[in-house]
Amino acid sequence: MKRMLLLVAAAAVMAGLAGIATAGDYHVGTLLVCSDCHVMHGSAAYASTADSTGPGSIFIEPGLRSPTGGPYEYLLRGQTVNNACLTCHDQRTDVADVLGGTTSTSVPNGRAAGALNVGEAGHGYTTADYAPETGHSLWSTDPPPGLVGTNPIGDEGLECSDCHSVHGNKNYRNMNLSTTSGNRFYNKTVTYEIGGTTTNVDVFETHPHDYDNANVNYGEPSQSANAYGAWCGSCHGEFHGAPGASPIAFIAGSDTTDVRHPTAGIDISSSRVNRWKIPDLPTHRLKLADLSHTWDGTNLTTMSPSCYTCHKSHGNQNRFGLIFVVPNQASNGPTADPTRLASMTEEGDGGRLRDLCRNCHSSGTFPTGNPTNIWP
Repeated sequence: MKRMLLLVAAAAVMAGLAGIATAGDYHVGTLLVCSDCHVMHGSAAYASTADSTGPGSIFIEPGLRSPTGGPYEYLLRGQTVNNACLTCHDQRTDVADVLGGTTSTSVPNGRAAGALNVGEAGHGYTTADYAPETGHSLWSTDPPPGLVGTNPIGDEGLECSDCHSVHGNKNYRNMNLSTTSGNRFYNKTVTYEIGGTTTNVDVFETHPHDYDNANVNYGEPSQSANAYGAWCGSCHGEFHGAPGASPIAFIAGSDTTDVRHPTAGIDISSSRVNRWKIPDLPTHRLKLADLSHTWDGTNLTTMSPSCYTCHKSHGNQNRFGLIFVVPNQASNGPTADPTRLASMTEEGDGGRLRDLCRNCHSSGTFPTGNPTNIWP
């Protein structure tokens, strides 16, 4: 009983502390609602917004006293952290649906982060075309690609809490942050602002609680570094960095040739940035960090790619969560093709890796009449 009281008290303290700082859109401050995730007495005899369907739900339906399972450790609504999170974040239209396909029609251009999948240990969840090789896989014990150091994934497999602070913090989307030296998220701050014009934040949201891809844009407080990319590098360390430095470059004596794609300290050329100058910017483009906050190529020296440019953070139906976008250009300048714009999904509107690469790189030409012969 003492342990239970301490847990409840700790949750209340966390709620109070979280409200002090600028923090995530939800699960923080006054929006850190204990009953969203915890059931004090293993009973659902109160009004609840929890999902009453799907694996891991402890409710037959809100208001009934008979849970279908539990009580569970830490007073959670599900058997595991993932089950507890997915009681709300799967197949719901009123909150972000982060697993597999979505039934929501309110996000026509796809969720900003895409969708998670489940591996063999899916605990009853299936994600169809969202396979383990297409993004982050819940319950997977595989080490992260590009891992440097000890595998951070425990025996229970990948959990939502491995990337997000369940009680909130000051980071964008409550992405994990630590003040403990030696922790992989030590000082990994990803700042953000909603509806503002501050020049020194990493992420800009047009509206709060809006998970549409068009609502999220990226700033560039430092042209030599990228805070969001550095955060991803907490687990995927070999894939993060600037040109000419380890681990991006092969360093042997004077040889500093890049052997991995940089995620910081690089701007795309002025000739290629024109690909972002299209009439329908929010719905048809890859994401770039822009120091000038115009995201239209106005300042041709500040358009920089990072992890989110090529990958959906959670994943999608393409391998590695890649986004295949056909550059929407013509030889006579920027144009918008309504057909392609209408077909833009979380996977993009293309079907090949070259569709993605040609957004920034001009190498390679194709015969006249080829559908991908869009930019010389």
